[in-house]
Amino acid sequence: MTLFCNVRRLGALVLAPLVVTAALLAACGGGTEQVVTFKPNRLFVFGDENSVIENDGSNDGAKYTIDDRSLLTAGKCLVLPIFVQDVALYYGFFFEQCDPLLIAPKAFMRAARLAKVADVALQVANQRDLNAGDIATFMVGINDLIEIYEQMPKTAGLTDANNKAAIAEAGRRGARAAAVVNTLLGTGARGLVFTVPDISLSPYAVLANKNLPGSMALLASMSYEFNAYLRTSIDATAFDGRNYGLVLADDIVAAMYRQPTSYLTTPSVPNVTACKNVIDGGTGNDVATQVLACNINTLVANATSASHLWASDRHIGPNAHQRIGSQAASRAANNPF
Repeated sequence: MTLFCNVRRLGALVLAPLVVTAALLAACGGGTEQVVTFKPNRLFVFGDENSVIENDGSNDGAKYTIDDRSLLTAGKCLVLPIFVQDVALYYGFFFEQCDPLLIAPKAFMRAARLAKVADVALQVANQRDLNAGDIATFMVGINDLIEIYEQMPKTAGLTDANNKAAIAEAGRRGARAAAVVNTLLGTGARGLVFTVPDISLSPYAVLANKNLPGSMALLASMSYEFNAYLRTSIDATAFDGRNYGLVLADDIVAAMYRQPTSYLTTPSVPNVTACKNVIDGGTGNDVATQVLACNINTLVANATSASHLWASDRHIGPNAHQRIGSQAASRAANNPF
């Protein structure tokens, strides 16, 4: 997506009122009730590096995906936006980390590089002033799943007992993530909760399976269990569509993986890293550091920002970010917050 398109979208948001759904509902005795779309005062972003724009001191930071830093003027960070930027732009908000027009920021980055569920619990706990005027995004899990897999005993290969333990731990962390969502929603803030992309569809899993057959199936089960517990452990007696919207990032990534030519431009590659300066299968620290420097000029042969599903062996590319961001904006528009 170009800078022009993003600025044009922002202009529409700033210069025109947010869409207001006015529904006059007949009640007993002929009364009416007006339902008004929720308009937050602030946006908070909780999660790992998939949600992060790094603060480089220029209000024009880089992201953990394929970036386009070719503009000669300010605003590079608005090109190829990540999904939380789509949410912010829907509300007409800017992050300090990406604020080329120097507008007072109303979107606040609390997500952090390499964060796992336990870290995001602290992110939410430390934001002590969350209230009913706020909305928050919440995505975490990729780093947890990779940590669980890498800490498994593998000297004797994959065993049923170890597989079951890894899957159970993935479920436990999904339930813990849901508990953090319950805490977040308990402040009165609204939420956009994202399932985690299926790590078994990533280049990381391809290499893991090459080295240890059966790893892709295990990672698929771990991803499923994490998301299942995340979705079902949010307190349904206290919270529903009036409090949060669920964004199915796992379904979006799965659809792109299974039908790449329908979603990705030629050569439509679903499971190979686009960034040539990223070492597949490296430690989380190495990959995160390298993908931050990835841009349209540092890609593998024939790759573009829209041709590959994955930027690194575990970080999604701009095409996936755009589709997840579109669903998030739709949830923000249509949920009866």
